[in-house]
Amino acid sequence: MFFDIKSWNNKISSKEFQNNKKEIRKLLDLRNNKKLLNEFNFLNQDIKLLKKKIFDISKVFMGFEKILLLGTGGSSLGSKAILEAASNDKIIFIENIDPKYVLKKVKSVKEKKILLIIISKSGETSEVISLYQVIINYFTNIFNFKKNIIIITEEKNSTLYKLCKEKKIKFIEHNSKIGGRFSCFSETGLIPVKLAGLNSNYIKTLSDNITKECLYNNQFSLAENISILYHFIKNSKYVGHTVLSYQDSLNPLVMWYRQLWGESLGKQGKGVHIIPATGSIDQHSQLQMWLDGPDDLFYTIIIPKKRKIDFKLTDNTKFLPAYLNKKKLGDVLNTMAIATYKELVRVGKPVRVIYLDDDSLYPAIKLMSYFMLEVAFLGKYLGVNPFDQPAVEKVKLLTKKLLINNA
Repeated sequence: MFFDIKSWNNKISSKEFQNNKKEIRKLLDLRNNKKLLNEFNFLNQDIKLLKKKIFDISKVFMGFEKILLLGTGGSSLGSKAILEAASNDKIIFIENIDPKYVLKKVKSVKEKKILLIIISKSGETSEVISLYQVIINYFTNIFNFKKNIIIITEEKNSTLYKLCKEKKIKFIEHNSKIGGRFSCFSETGLIPVKLAGLNSNYIKTLSDNITKECLYNNQFSLAENISILYHFIKNSKYVGHTVLSYQDSLNPLVMWYRQLWGESLGKQGKGVHIIPATGSIDQHSQLQMWLDGPDDLFYTIIIPKKRKIDFKLTDNTKFLPAYLNKKKLGDVLNTMAIATYKELVRVGKPVRVIYLDDDSLYPAIKLMSYFMLEVAFLGKYLGVNPFDQPAVEKVKLLTKKLLINNA
């Protein structure tokens, strides 16, 4: 993984950049900042206990033909990003409560040996507990409360936890100190991916190694990236951060990053909006605006240097233009990415490029691990708490109040 930030760096004065970088390096030195380390709970897990929990649950619940996962936001986006990057479709995620969407998801299940995983940190997420009731009603004869249902939630007096006790459903404690969007390498993310057949131990080890390299060796220019991001966010000129991926299997990862960024940084009038985009599709919809519209966005472009699977364009009928003949499909897409990058830079837009080693799972794990650090420390440097979401909680409370009043 390599970060090209030359274009970003050109948008900030050398003095400001170095001053920011110096202060950020102090923040990153968690070995000498125990108070801050205690706030970064996603870095403070009991690894032996976590691996034991995953091993114990996998002994009992491996071997299902299909898995239904009921969860929304941080309860689903992390594991969904990992599985999509691995081209693993064993889990069907049901994340929303639009009735037509739910019916479509439910009808897509053809297998008979199904595992149901229900995830809600609070145990009170309205969408999740509503989906549980719908699924149980629809699959009346399929689910056995003791044999093929798992609930991951906090150990407290909530709707889901009481359900576990009442029905003797397998309960896994959601780490109460880790918010959903930072939970992809905890029980919340790793248990589903393990049950889907991935090597969760290796994923966790890889993530931890990337974290250490970033914190202790400033790998991937972490301090430099945060310094420039801070400048962009503090500069009222910029209102959005476009994240453009030239790898379709990273689309769920970009959506996870959107939540990570939005809920962590959007506080006290600070932050800028994340705008997810897909190459080359959005070259045909948003590129005109990016190049010739308002100069109020900065850009991150993600490009895999290699494609594990590719198709060579071989044409013996003289149908293809000569410039396409004998090219690989992935090379054509990457060429489009580079052309987009160069043209954005030519017209003065701030762009960084993240080059992944290839388009497989493990570069995606590295990127997710990096993004969690980048966003968490950026929040701290901005002076906000990156680990809460108080405005969201107000909407949840109002929703509950309106439902009670309309009962």
